[in-house]
Amino acid sequence: MKPIGNIRRSQVLSGNGPGAIIDFRGDGGAPLSVVAAGLEAWDQLSARQGLLNDQRIVHEPLQSRLGVRGFRLPPVGQESFGNIKRDRLLPAYRFPDWHVCPKCDLLQRSRSWGNETDKPELFCPVCSTGRGRRAKNVFVVPVRFVVTCLDGHLQDFPWLSWPRHSEGCTRKKPLKLKGEGSGLKGLRVHCTECMAERDLDGALSPGTLKTMKIRCDGLQPWLKSEGCECTNEPVAIQRGASNAYFPVIASALDVPPFGGSFREQLEEFWGDLTELDDPEQLPRYVRQRIHPIWPDQSVTADQLTSRIKALLAVLASDSADLRLNEHMMLCSGSLQDEEFPEFKISPQQIPELLQDFLSNLVSVDRLREVRALRGFTRLSPAEAEDRNAKIAPLSREKLNWLPAIEVRGEGIFVNFASDKVIKWENDEAVKARAAAAHAAAKRSWEEHNGSERPFPMEVSPRFLLVHTTAHALAERLSLDSGYSTASIRERLYVSAGQNGMCGFLLYTSAPDSDGTLGGLSRKGRADELAPILFGALREMEWCSSDPLCSTGILSLSEGSGSAACHCCTFVPETSCEHFNRHLDRGLLVGTPQNPSLGFFCTLLENGN
Repeated sequence: MKPIGNIRRSQVLSGNGPGAIIDFRGDGGAPLSVVAAGLEAWDQLSARQGLLNDQRIVHEPLQSRLGVRGFRLPPVGQESFGNIKRDRLLPAYRFPDWHVCPKCDLLQRSRSWGNETDKPELFCPVCSTGRGRRAKNVFVVPVRFVVTCLDGHLQDFPWLSWPRHSEGCTRKKPLKLKGEGSGLKGLRVHCTECMAERDLDGALSPGTLKTMKIRCDGLQPWLKSEGCECTNEPVAIQRGASNAYFPVIASALDVPPFGGSFREQLEEFWGDLTELDDPEQLPRYVRQRIHPIWPDQSVTADQLTSRIKALLAVLASDSADLRLNEHMMLCSGSLQDEEFPEFKISPQQIPELLQDFLSNLVSVDRLREVRALRGFTRLSPAEAEDRNAKIAPLSREKLNWLPAIEVRGEGIFVNFASDKVIKWENDEAVKARAAAAHAAAKRSWEEHNGSERPFPMEVSPRFLLVHTTAHALAERLSLDSGYSTASIRERLYVSAGQNGMCGFLLYTSAPDSDGTLGGLSRKGRADELAPILFGALREMEWCSSDPLCSTGILSLSEGSGSAACHCCTFVPETSCEHFNRHLDRGLLVGTPQNPSLGFFCTLLENGN
């Protein structure tokens, strides 16, 4: 194993996890391209494998949802075993295999280039001069193009098949990749045997490889596994393209009833409690094993049983995510008779200006979030609600752990007034505008995923309201709180029905155990948030791209007619749960044709 570079621990979950193509620079600036290895390779480089590894974290409700027994942090620092200490390494394999010499234009596989012992850099033996310290190596460059498919398979571009070879060409002599102009048309693949040439114009276009009868071999080079039968159409992309890797993240906050002192006191018995064959055995187990040694004897065995049942119910719930419990705790506050060190909130009085529109305003002083990497997709991101997405695996076999990180921070929770929302979302004009956005999102989904699987979410008026307000407030908060827009993340709480969720959490976080400095949560105080939110809505009334944005012309690629673009509502994609999709400021502030369409239209009319 040859060390090639460094990445931050958090980058493993934000785009450099198993299966991702990562670029590095070696000695002398030599370019290196690798694919991050799967989870089995993590264990091969660890003295303590699986969940015996000391770099692990726990979040029981999230573990239950994902069907694992724990999470492991990406390896950092040194590991000791016996009298030996060694660096923890994140394994990777060279990919793509083809490289080109920038001097003589030769295009060959990695085995055909020169290399030095214990060094990962490859060089051209023909163009390099000198030896030892006087050597001037000409390092070869990884090719720019790779081939993938909707299942996340990955293989080299078909360089040998690309030129239109003459009949009888054995294809045993090397190729050349000549740069003779700008763009793909200026790149030509040349066969040194039959002298056939072909430029790369159209190489990235859909259907090109299918026309050449190139098929997907079902390869997963990050797992070092054999290919499999794949019926997907292969697609050529640039190896550093934004659609080469979309991590699929599952996250959860530490909220009551977990994460408190009560759960810590049950640690000795927790394994037995979660593995009881019959739930009816719980009262007897508590009465015989736990209650006799419980520190607070004023608590009866029945009360103790009831609280334990509440914990086990959260784990047993088959809800799609844990946000229902998070939303309930953010609205109601933490339990008063127990300490929760990772969940501290300060409910605020609703400002008079916003009393008709909001039901809860909470300054979140401290929170802990665990983010686990479930897998990844290529070509198009998976919807957050899609539990059946085609996710490429992180390991050859399903393991009892997943990679994850934990972050701590602070934020602001805003919940909308349900009566006001229900009245507004039943307006016919509002329903028609949201229906157009839903139909457009569904069409886009089917273009990338086919019609076999149903569109996994509903783009409702409520969802558009919550999502767009979160973006508007995040943009304004970045000017007042001292945090950049990229460091403020959203967490949406939306569900249908009379008592459905309708709110959002904006938060900032850091992997340090001390969290952040409190600048964002202070802006959640009643006297500070009202002018910030009002100012954010005022900014949504006009976009520098209007009238194109307000009339929906800028969203013609999806055909939704929604008013949203980079000039008004888009934030960095790492901050948004839906990759800047499903937004419409028209449902916040109205449109020039119909100002009453906006949820906040009366606020803006009566405000100063």
